Amino acid sequence: MKHIGTKLFIGFFSMAMLTVLILWIVQAGLMGDSNLKGKVNAVSSSLQQSTAADSTAYSVLAEELNVSLIAIDKNSRMIFRSPGLPMMGMMGRNFLALNPSQADGTVHYLTAAGKSRYAMIGYPQGDDRFLFAVFSLADLDEAARILRQQLWIITLILVMTAGLLALLLSRTLAKPIQAVTGAARDLAAGKFETRLPVKTRDEIGQLTTALNDLGVELGRTEKLRQELIANVSHELRAPLSVIKGYAETVRDVTWPDEQKRTAQLDVIVKESTRLSRVVKDILDYSRLRAGVEKLNLVEFPVRQVLEQLQHQYELEAARRGLTIKVKSPEQNIVFDPDRFAQVIHNLLGNAINHAYPDTEIEIAVIDVGKKSRVEVTNRGKPIQPDEIERIWERFYRSGRSDSVPSLGTGLGLAIARSIFEQHAVRYGVISETERTTFWFETLTIIPESGEAHK
Repeated sequence: MKHIGTKLFIGFFSMAMLTVLILWIVQAGLMGDSNLKGKVNAVSSSLQQSTAADSTAYSVLAEELNVSLIAIDKNSRMIFRSPGLPMMGMMGRNFLALNPSQADGTVHYLTAAGKSRYAMIGYPQGDDRFLFAVFSLADLDEAARILRQQLWIITLILVMTAGLLALLLSRTLAKPIQAVTGAARDLAAGKFETRLPVKTRDEIGQLTTALNDLGVELGRTEKLRQELIANVSHELRAPLSVIKGYAETVRDVTWPDEQKRTAQLDVIVKESTRLSRVVKDILDYSRLRAGVEKLNLVEFPVRQVLEQLQHQYELEAARRGLTIKVKSPEQNIVFDPDRFAQVIHNLLGNAINHAYPDTEIEIAVIDVGKKSRVEVTNRGKPIQPDEIERIWERFYRSGRSDSVPSLGTGLGLAIARSIFEQHAVRYGVISETERTTFWFETLTIIPESGEAHK
C-alpha cells in the first residue's frame, strides 16, 4: 500500500462503511427497541391510570389502546375478556394461570403458532381486580423486517456509491500530488524548466505554485552558478596566467636587467593583489551569507573614514577622468567600522565602473530624522527598471557596463546587501536621467542585545 491513491481510497471507503455501520446500529437496533419500548410505555401508563370497572369501559379502553384486555379478581376468576382475544384457545385454557402476582408491570412475551409474537402486561386495579393487556407485536416485527430490507438495499447502494466516490476522489486528489512529486523529481534531476499548471487555489494549488516558484529560483540559481564558475574561472585564470608568465620571464630572460625585472615584478605584485581581492570577496560573501560574522557596532566619525577612502580611489578615478567629492558634516554614526568601509569600497568601485568620463562622483551623508543616510552618486547610464532588483545578486553584471575594465569581482553589491541585511537597515538605489544613487541608512544607537535595530 505504497500509493497515496490507494490510501485515499481505503480511507474514504472506510469512512463510508463506518457510516453504514452506524446507520444499521441506529435504525435496526436502537430504533427497533425504541418503538417497542414506546408501545409498552403507552400501554403501561394507560393501564395504571385506568378506572374502568365494567365491560363497556373495558371495551372502550381496549379499542383506544388497540389491545385485548383480561380482567381477573383477586381469586384469579375472569371478570372481562375482549372479543377476539389473541391466542384465545391458549388463553382460554391457561387464563387460570393468571394470578395477581403477575400484575406487577412486567412484560411477558408469548409466541403462538406461526411464530407470531405477543406481549402481555398487567397492573392492579384497586384491591380486588387486576387488568392484563395482550397486544400483538406483528406490526412492530413487520416494520422491523421492512426496515431491515430497506437497510440492505440502502447499504448496497451506499457501498456501490461509496466505492465509486472513493475511487473518484482518490484519483482526483492523488493525481496533482503525483504530478507535484514527479515535478519535484525533475527539479532534483536538474530539469529546472519544469512547470505545472495551477488549476485550484487550495493547498494543492498553493503547493503547485510554490513548486513552480522553486523551479524559477532554482533555474536562476543554476544560471548564477554557471556565471559564478565562468566569472571566478576568468577572474582567477587571468591573474594566474599573468603571474606565471611574468615569473617565467623574470626567471629565464630579464633577471639580469634590474629595470625590466622590477617592472615585471610590480606586475606580478599587482596581479597577486587582484587575485587576493577575488578570493577575499568570495570568502567574505560566503561568511556573510552563512551568518558567521559578528557585528562590532560602535560609534565613529563618518567624515574621517570617507575622506580616507576618497584618497585611496583618487588615483584610479583620475585615470578615468573622474573626481570624487565628499559632503559630510562632522558627526558620528553607529555601524560596524570594517563593514562600513567595505560597503563604501564596493559602492565607490561600482560608481567608478559606470560613471561617464570627466564627471564627478559624490559621497554624501544626510540627516534623516534621527538617522543618517549615506549616498554614493555618479552620472552615467541609468539602470533599467527590470535590473533594479537583480543588481544586488552575486556576479550579476548590468548591461550598462562600457568597455573600460571594471573594478571588483562582481560580488560587491551582493556583499553590500548582506551587510545591510545583517545590520537591519534600509537601503536601495535610485536611477533616473543619467544619475544613479546608491543609499543606505545607519543605526541610531548601539543595541544593548547586540542585535541591529532599524
